[in-house]
Amino acid sequence: MWSGPSYGEARPHGMNVNAGDSRIGVEFLPCATCHAQSEQPNDLPHAAPHVGLPWQLAPVEFEWFGKTSAEVCAQLSDPERNGGRDWMGLAEHLVTDAGHHGFVLWGWAPGGTREPAPYSLEDHVNDVLIWGVAGQPCPADPED
Repeated sequence: MWSGPSYGEARPHGMNVNAGDSRIGVEFLPCATCHAQSEQPNDLPHAAPHVGLPWQLAPVEFEWFGKTSAEVCAQLSDPERNGGRDWMGLAEHLVTDAGHHGFVLWGWAPGGTREPAPYSLEDHVNDVLIWGVAGQPCPADPED
């Protein structure tokens, strides 16, 4: 899905791509077909982002789109659905994967006219640490 404040309502990927089980794109058309590996950012409007690594989606169990805050919180609290991490591991993931893998950091410096993730990476790490020290409280789901 494409979403963000300047996009208006969230909408399907512009090329109507839905990731398959491999999470590398449509099973017969990898994400890297358009999202080419490059050390140079792609600043062209609406062009495929480049991060210096082969592009792919996060595993399906990491998906947040369309979930409530309570559902995302429960997912982040569950090592079975967060990559086997406790709250310290989540903070470390933000720090180490931001520099090493590029995908996390790309969210704060996407290039071109793309909107960066809100706040800063440091703010995100601090929020995870505060949440963890507080016992990982989750909001009540409004549907409960």
